[in-house]
Amino acid sequence: MLEGQVSNVTLNLMATLAGNARLAETPKIVDSYVQLMKAKRGEVEATIISADPLTKAQTEAVAAAMKNQVGEGKTVILSTQVDPSILGGLQVQIGDQFLDLSVGSKIDALSRTTV
Repeated sequence: MLEGQVSNVTLNLMATLAGNARLAETPKIVDSYVQLMKAKRGEVEATIISADPLTKAQTEAVAAAMKNQVGEGKTVILSTQVDPSILGGLQVQIGDQFLDLSVGSKIDALSRTTV
């Protein structure tokens, strides 16, 4: 049915998944494969969360700083999000590392400090 439209490897994988009643696991398999391919290519995903949209210059400056953090030979794949609840500053996620430089977190930390 799908011969000629997909590779034999893909066809065999889908047949094996179907034979083992695991077709519902396909999205997880695809996500895992994508992560493995990104690691092989030296790509690191990074997300910047800011209170307001960043300008192109700001995004490029943060991307350059991130490039220094991930090391040589790796490529930063950058995405940005806007979250007004952080009030100001940035939250940065690089791979599994999270850096919270937001004003909201500083206010929360100060409010928890005993005087």
